[in-house]
Amino acid sequence: MGDHIFLKVLGVTLLLIVAALLIPAGQPPEEYRNLPWQIEVMDDGSSRVFGVHLGASTLDQVEQQFQEPSEVSMFATDDGERVVEAFFNSVTLSGLKSKIVATLGFSDAQLQAMFDRGERISTLAQGKRKISLSGQDMQLTRMTPVVALTYLPRVNLQESVVIKRFGQPAEKIAEAGGQKEHWLYPDKGLDVVMDKNAKEVLQYVAPRDFEQLRRPLLEHASPEHGKTSDQG
Repeated sequence: MGDHIFLKVLGVTLLLIVAALLIPAGQPPEEYRNLPWQIEVMDDGSSRVFGVHLGASTLDQVEQQFQEPSEVSMFATDDGERVVEAFFNSVTLSGLKSKIVATLGFSDAQLQAMFDRGERISTLAQGKRKISLSGQDMQLTRMTPVVALTYLPRVNLQESVVIKRFGQPAEKIAEAGGQKEHWLYPDKGLDVVMDKNAKEVLQYVAPRDFEQLRRPLLEHASPEHGKTSDQG
């Protein structure tokens, strides 16, 4: 009985994925308007994806859009890098389930003050730390715009599907070790992380902020592969 239910649910999920992939270009029906390749670029260089206007939509508004509460934490590294992220464990958009991480747009000065007020610090792998924010700062996150989204789909995306939906990347950057390669679409504000041993990851920023995403990738690029460009 359990196996039968599982197979039935799996079949429905696969049908939803196939249906989404076959949707032609143009104005989609209402139930298919928050798909990963539907990126609206604004005249000011910002963008909208999954119904989220990057740089404008606050965390409160994003939670309403996703109909899912988030878990908010600060992360810090030994070299001084700090970021506040909101983690959505299960989001269903246009019938597709995923995990999504939203990066909040705080200045360096704000991040330092929030770090100093942090209530608890947990040590993670590779010198990374997780900081529980104070109650005051948790309230502040509610009104802060989301500046980036990381989309972790439940299914693997084949290269052919990525090319069909986004086109050829303007640039490819291979990470050291060769396991991951970043396919960059600066005009869309998109980085598709192609992983040989795991599911792909899609990172979205406003196109005007794309260099902030690209620069760290170059610093950690594979010396064997460096960066390559594929135009067209």
